[in-house]
Amino acid sequence: MSAPNILIVDADICVRTPLAEYLRECGYLVMEAVDSGEARSLLADDPSAVDIVLADVGGEERSGFALAKWIRGRFPDIRVILAASIAGSVERAARLCDEGPALSKPYDHRVVLAQIQRLRAGAKRTPK
Repeated sequence: MSAPNILIVDADICVRTPLAEYLRECGYLVMEAVDSGEARSLLADDPSAVDIVLADVGGEERSGFALAKWIRGRFPDIRVILAASIAGSVERAARLCDEGPALSKPYDHRVVLAQIQRLRAGAKRTPK
């Protein structure tokens, strides 16, 4: 099984870039998007190029929550991981992504890697 292609969606370059570099060093092909609009464009252009989307829930109108719903409605084979820095947002993200986890920010790169590997293996998220 080849490594999945990952799309990281986060406006904070100081968060997005180090995580992307770490995952690339782990052997993953990683794309980056600044916001959900850019992510939607990338996915619309070539949805087969992405296996997993890691998105910050953000506070914008077209947030990570809206992006996750959009992906689930159009590309059901793409896994979604949502991340947030506020506990309530993390819980909401966990409910939305029934096949994927929710992560807290700042990222622990090893935890992100473990979640990607779990999704890759096809394991289901256990209810909280």
